Amino acid sequence: MKQTDTSVGDRSIVVRGCRVSQPLMQPWGSTCRIVEWIDGDGRISRRVVAEDVTAAEVRSTIAHHVEGRKYVLYDDERAPRQTLPRR
Repeated sequence: MKQTDTSVGDRSIVVRGCRVSQPLMQPWGSTCRIVEWIDGDGRISRRVVAEDVTAAEVRSTIAHHVEGRKYVLYDDERAPRQTLPRR
């Protein structure tokens, strides 16, 4: 994608880079693409979109992306060990 600045309402979103994958065939039949971008803060985000996505739809996907949970694993021997909760 050539355009690196997109706007949502009154705010502007700066994207360092964006790429759209080749069509991927899924096991259940439909075909999709993966949109991957790096925002101004250096965070990488990904979304799955339809195979026939347009450039306008990619910009809209980036502009309306909602941040999800972040999983971080700290590699520090002195820190308490991270464990998953028991069920």
